[in-house]
Amino acid sequence: MPSAYIASLNRELEQAGEATSVPQLDLRQRLMEWHGGLPEIARYRPFAMAEIELALRAQGKYLSPIMLKLGWIRRRRWSSGGQYSRYWVPSVVHRPPQHAPKFSFGE
Repeated sequence: MPSAYIASLNRELEQAGEATSVPQLDLRQRLMEWHGGLPEIARYRPFAMAEIELALRAQGKYLSPIMLKLGWIRRRRWSSGGQYSRYWVPSVVHRPPQHAPKFSFGE
């Protein structure tokens, strides 16, 4: 049987958990809201996984499958020094905007 001190700590922990139990959005929704909330110019650039992990407070191993399902693309930037950097390109970059003008040449 736990001591009275341990029992009181457990009660406090349960009460604190009940008071702060705000429903968490699923990771997919959090990613979409975070990316959608960025300024337009920032949405169309490559992102490092560390940057996304920091913003969503989640590990890349959980984010990667979600990002792939949403159409994000993994890329690498190679350098002459043998090092490369990995980055993610949002799916919106690869989709032409609906309002994009259509050009025809030679008519």
